[in-house]
Amino acid sequence: MDKLLYFPYINLPKTDWTVRTLLYYDNISSIVPQEYFYSPERNYEPFMLELVRRELVIPINPIEVLEKPWEVSRPFIKFLEKNEKRLLKKRENFILGRRGKIHIGKFFSARIHVDKFDGEIFYQLEQLGLAERDKGQWYSVEKNTANHLMNYLATIISTKLEMRPTTDNFKKSYYSYKDIVENKKRQTILSNLIPFPEEIDLNKIRRFKDKNNGLLKAFKNRIEQLVLDENLINGTNLFKLKIDELTLRKDELSAKMNESQIKNIIFGSVCGIIGAVQGLKTAETTGALIGALPGFVSAVHSALKVEKAENLFDQSGMKYLALVDKRIRR
Repeated sequence: MDKLLYFPYINLPKTDWTVRTLLYYDNISSIVPQEYFYSPERNYEPFMLELVRRELVIPINPIEVLEKPWEVSRPFIKFLEKNEKRLLKKRENFILGRRGKIHIGKFFSARIHVDKFDGEIFYQLEQLGLAERDKGQWYSVEKNTANHLMNYLATIISTKLEMRPTTDNFKKSYYSYKDIVENKKRQTILSNLIPFPEEIDLNKIRRFKDKNNGLLKAFKNRIEQLVLDENLINGTNLFKLKIDELTLRKDELSAKMNESQIKNIIFGSVCGIIGAVQGLKTAETTGALIGALPGFVSAVHSALKVEKAENLFDQSGMKYLALVDKRIRR
């Protein structure tokens, strides 16, 4: 699945996890309150605002996705009411202030924007003693209840839109055991293969993804084969060897992309270019001109290193990462 739904926060963090996720998946979305669509500059954090502007992250308004939000939320209320002992414990946690504190521009596990779900659910949570109105358009919700609610909402929306729910705040309650194992393997592989760049240029990432979508698919197929291999266990020597093998192939391709290309420049072609520009007619004269312009071949060489990098043939799937090193990280 190439489309992700990020949760439980609105803003993706400016971290290595986000950069790797942007480079690995075709599409990332985030659950966003309606007011963010009308006043993005006032609501988003700066990094997230740039992600949205460059369409690297697609905002989703849950009220537009859910046709009957209250009917969808009703089973969640029944889930809370079913276990009275657990409900009493949650009320106690809420009274003790176990709600969490975060910046108003985010929605945390214990602070949920009113537009995130139909307003009726917050009324029901208040009646259960698990929520109260906070500043502005926010509700303060008992921490565990908020975690479950946002997991519930993200699962419903991602299933309806055929997306994979994901988070950088990894918790077992969000995933099945199988998903946890696969996600940890995937993150281990990517963290070894895609080092965090010193500077994040979102324009470059946008152009790079548009241009190299085919290479991304080949790279992803290679990684997912390792992730889905149940015999390949995270942390074992064999698993480490597989990552080392991919890293070696990536480094080999990176080296080939940067090595000298002068030997591949045909002298006659260079002469032809110069002759056409200068109106020269003989190879001798052209050769003399090249000798008089030693920087010309060097300039062509440098240009070919930049423009001919994609011509390398690769069946390992690592060409995409080699180009990431060349285009994004350097």
